[in-house]
Parts: sequence; structure tokens; C-alpha cells
Amino acid sequence: MQIREVLPNELGQILDLLDLFDRPRSARPSNRDLEEILLKIQESKGAILAAFIGRQAIGTCTINVCPNLSWSGRPYAIIENVMVAPTSRGKGVGTALLRFAQQYAQELGCYKIALMTGSQKASTLEFYKKAGFTADKTGFQRRFNA
Repeated sequence: MQIREVLPNELGQILDLLDLFDRPRSARPSNRDLEEILLKIQESKGAILAAFIGRQAIGTCTINVCPNLSWSGRPYAIIENVMVAPTSRGKGVGTALLRFAQQYAQELGCYKIALMTGSQKASTLEFYKKAGFTADKTGFQRRFNA
């Protein structure tokens, strides 16, 4: 298994993985829009990461890096869209992705990395705890047409 940043021509595979989320599917951006989205993520020092077996993406997450005024101006990172293909779950793929994302954030000087999950499954919550994340904050969100 190899974990690395996704290339523009692999974004379709990432969308296929994201379609596995238990949510209504949304329209896919055009290929041009996908490349622009990837570029914006990269311009802010973030990345779309994926675990690959050969050329097949089996897991993914997005890491967004946010500038910050506190903590001596050190940025922080937010992980979104963690997904592992059902046939690859329980094999360490998600753990390896999160470990890679944490190292990526540390190398950029981030003072923290955070994520939120909508899952209430005990197994999902335990997965994040075993990956070193703590549930010691309360998260809030407000969605706009999503």
C-alpha cells in the first residue's frame, strides 16, 4: 500500500470513494472544476491524500491547512472526507491515512489537526480515538444547501 497526494487524473477515483458515504449523492463537478478545486487546496498547503494498491485508490482523506493568528501564528489542519472502501476496512488503511495526514500537518508547522464525524457508531468513534484523536471539544456546524 502506498499513501500519497492525489494527482488530477485520479480525482474520479476519489469521487467514487466519496460516493460510498451514507448521504445523498451530489452532482459531480466538471473535470476542469475538479482540477481548480485541487489547485485551491494545494495553494493553501492542503492536500487530497489517498491510499493506493497499485493504481487503485482504496482510501482517502482531505487535509485543509488554515492560517491562524493564535499559537504564534502557527496554522492548524482540518481533516475531511475520510473514506475507506468497504473491502479494505479493518486492514489498517484508515489508520495509515490519518497517520500520514498527522505527519503532513506537523511538517507544515501546524499546532493541531482536527476532524469531525457525523457518525455515532461506536466503532467509528473508537477508530478515531485509537488514531490519537480526542473528543474533548464540542463541534457545531451550519450547513448551506447540503
